[in-house]
Amino acid sequence: MTLQFSRKQIIYLVMSIVFLSGVFYLTYFLLVKPVKLKISQLENTVKTEERLLELISNKRTNETPNISSTEIQKRIPVVPLVEQIVLDLERAETLSESRVISMSYSESEFTLFDETQPVEEQEATNPENEGNDQALTENGSDDANQTVEEVKDIDPELIDGLNQITVTLQIQSPTYPDLEKFLSVIEHQTRITRVDSISFSGTPELTSVDQMAQPLVYDVTISTFYMPKYPELAEEAPKLTVPPPSNKDNPLATGLEKKSEENE
Repeated sequence: MTLQFSRKQIIYLVMSIVFLSGVFYLTYFLLVKPVKLKISQLENTVKTEERLLELISNKRTNETPNISSTEIQKRIPVVPLVEQIVLDLERAETLSESRVISMSYSESEFTLFDETQPVEEQEATNPENEGNDQALTENGSDDANQTVEEVKDIDPELIDGLNQITVTLQIQSPTYPDLEKFLSVIEHQTRITRVDSISFSGTPELTSVDQMAQPLVYDVTISTFYMPKYPELAEEAPKLTVPPPSNKDNPLATGLEKKSEENE
């Protein structure tokens, strides 16, 4: 049996094939090809970003950070900087209207506690706790346990090689608020400084209008710290702003110098 198509059927068949082919290609170019092109572009973008990330990572790994230690040394320097302590005390004098009568200092290695004596005994014999025997009896065990825990939490490497400068001062302040102001300035300066002890006696009570209030004279012990373990950082220590020398031959004031010449 032989199939025979008429001319009209052949034309319809050819037109159907052409139409289907056109639909297929049109669908491919309008829908499939743009998606493939988009995927290709995204793959290229991802590869480029990965290369950039790899280059940046290698650059950061190879670069040695160059960070100055000056800002850190403003709090704990690697050299004693005793002159800075003197300048800080002068600043506290000015702000609190106080006067330093005498000053002495000593240097030693910093230790949290005396290693030859248990922490609990040192807490009990601490001069700051004198006069508080009753409170120490009631709460002494809790405070001692808390102190022991705090000491255990401190990493020994952080204080390894740390030295302290202990300064003993005798100060005169007009009033008790001036005393508080002096101590506040000392404790809130940039360089880490702590007030270890303070002792003073109250002024006599005024019983007459003719009497004048006497200024407070008190003894203060303060401590500040430095880390001589890193001498290579000494050049980055904070620089002190010191006024230039006056080049005077006579240390006396000009008025006193003239009076001395007149008396001669």
